[in-house]
Amino acid sequence: MSGIVLKGNRYSGNTIVSNCFIDEYMAEANGAQLKIYLYLMRCIEADEPVTVPLLADRFNYTETDIIRSLLYWARKGIVSLEFDEDRNVSEIVLNDPSEAEPTEVSLPKKSAPRTAEGRQKPSYTASELSEFGSKTEIKQLIFAAEQYLGHPLTPTDMKTFFFIYDRHGGLGFSSDLIEYLIEYCVGKGKTNTRYIEQTAMNWADSGIRDVAGAKEHVRGFAGNDYFMVLKAYGISDRNPVEGEIQYIDRWKNGYGFSMEIILEAVSRTMKAIMKPSFPYTDSILKRWSENGVASVSDIDLLIPAWGSTAKQTGIMRSSGSVTGSAARKSPQNKFHNFSERQYDMDELEARLLGQKQSKKVSRV
Repeated sequence: MSGIVLKGNRYSGNTIVSNCFIDEYMAEANGAQLKIYLYLMRCIEADEPVTVPLLADRFNYTETDIIRSLLYWARKGIVSLEFDEDRNVSEIVLNDPSEAEPTEVSLPKKSAPRTAEGRQKPSYTASELSEFGSKTEIKQLIFAAEQYLGHPLTPTDMKTFFFIYDRHGGLGFSSDLIEYLIEYCVGKGKTNTRYIEQTAMNWADSGIRDVAGAKEHVRGFAGNDYFMVLKAYGISDRNPVEGEIQYIDRWKNGYGFSMEIILEAVSRTMKAIMKPSFPYTDSILKRWSENGVASVSDIDLLIPAWGSTAKQTGIMRSSGSVTGSAARKSPQNKFHNFSERQYDMDELEARLLGQKQSKKVSRV
């Protein structure tokens, strides 16, 4: 495998991490994702070669782990990726975190009708752009695009749409498909042409060639389990990101839970902390998995008195008592107008095991 072209700002003798990255992106990323991003920054500063196998060996990860981490940052807009005809990463561009835009990006499928060469944006000349803009259907498309985006198209915008339209070196989308593409992205609140271009490449990799195919693709993606979880969290304005997909895959495939149980855990997360939190939901599902929960009725055995909000996270250690760090005074507001309690998950496990043991004895 050839080396990866790595692009980004270089700072002599130092590896400088943006405050925006620390404030906005670091908390949600896992260890592998952080290590890969920081090491890429280090490689730019030192002008060191980068390959996926090299990164895997460096951090004792699998190559799949490396690809997943890169795709995570690409979906965040922190990096931009290019792939060669064998679906290998050929170029990584580290973007300014303060200007990052989330994008839809995935590893190109083997059956994708276009090679990486077909997805590389050519350097169009001024005469080519002028000829492109002189076509009647393109004039109509430009007018529609400017209405959707709310501003006149810049030369860079024109190059982007020419690449999406170009039947020779570009993606070969029809003007109708491009207009639907713009409508779809703007409908999600995304007016950045880089996001539109990345979405177009993702559609091309999925074999989409007309408006009907695009609508079917959007409907299919929006109706899957990942979107069901996001909807349960109250999130409806974006696609799931890589870290969230990993959590949901773990819940379904690792713990083996049905969507009914997963959505129940999400519901209890929202009631308990009143905000979306994949780690919090994961802690609930991990505990349920350790206690052999296989249905919603099993959950009721873990928490018999499920009725009140104060009992949604476990069984009370002792009424009104708190210990350790929980003894710190809780902020009083409309969401904290009661005495908070500490719950004992070990006692919860013992109660469940005791009930299961009683059932076995009664059968005998």
